[in-house]
Amino acid sequence: MSDVNQFSLFGLDLSELHKRVRLGVQQLIWGDEAGVKDWLCPKVDYYQLENLQKTAVPEEGEDAHLIEVVLPESQVLAMSMTLPASAEIFLDEAVAAQVQSHSPFSLDETCWGSKVVARVNGSLTVEIVLVSRTTANEALLSATEALGRVVPFGISAKGPSAHIPLLEYRNAAIRERYFNNLRLFGLRTLGGVCGIIFLALIPVIWTTQTAQQHEKLLEETEQRSRGVVRLRSSLVEAQEQFAEAQQFFAAQPDYRPWLHRLASVTADSVYLNRLSLKNATLTVSGLAMNAADYQANLAESGLFSEVNAPAAFTLDNRSGRERFTLTMEIQGGARD
Repeated sequence: MSDVNQFSLFGLDLSELHKRVRLGVQQLIWGDEAGVKDWLCPKVDYYQLENLQKTAVPEEGEDAHLIEVVLPESQVLAMSMTLPASAEIFLDEAVAAQVQSHSPFSLDETCWGSKVVARVNGSLTVEIVLVSRTTANEALLSATEALGRVVPFGISAKGPSAHIPLLEYRNAAIRERYFNNLRLFGLRTLGGVCGIIFLALIPVIWTTQTAQQHEKLLEETEQRSRGVVRLRSSLVEAQEQFAEAQQFFAAQPDYRPWLHRLASVTADSVYLNRLSLKNATLTVSGLAMNAADYQANLAESGLFSEVNAPAAFTLDNRSGRERFTLTMEIQGGARD
């Protein structure tokens, strides 16, 4: 079984991909082309080492310009090299190899710095500066004594076209303040984006709340309308029942005039204990001293016809009167 590169995936060299991503981030943050560095990086003042004693010490504070001490050109070996743009991911290795092959000092005694100064037609121009470590340390000591107090500074050398900081003597305050500016800019940008998103969401939130309110109002209205519909149905049903009752009672005979008429032909000695009227047939029951005479009076009154006794008269022993039941037809009908 062949060995598999642990930094490969589906034939893709992950280590090279990592270097390319890292290079892209470095170019975005530190590259001159992106413009981020020129915008957010704090301003750096360059002072020649030999003139530092005659220069006013910069003010302290976060807004004070940062300091780079520039070595005399006589103490610096400057050179340049050209590489293909595709080889930029291996720039550190290429510069280290160039330094080892051209440095007049031993490897431990060599300090250097490099900077990409041009990208033209698919190639890179890199400037390199070399100094001895002894020279760099003496410059560090001289600059510290000249400033007279603890002021962040770095040591740079003048290349053919730019100031190049030495790798081991870079001003850490530049990087720190630059990244603080980046973080502040990122937070402000994030806050602005969040603010824009919030402002964009306000109509959506308002529309949603309004829709929910309308939905709730519609639901309440439907509930109230259902109550009104039920009440209306009850009223309609009650009206129908009342109309039916009116029709029922309108179809019933009126007892009052016939009670008066019956009373007018009934003697005081006659007691009626039951009376019913069905259509034009009137039925009365009661007690009379002489039931036959009462039957004759009714027949002779001209108010009734067919006055009959469906059952024989009987004597009520307790009252001494005759118990009777008589049926008769009302002259002219029950509605008269």
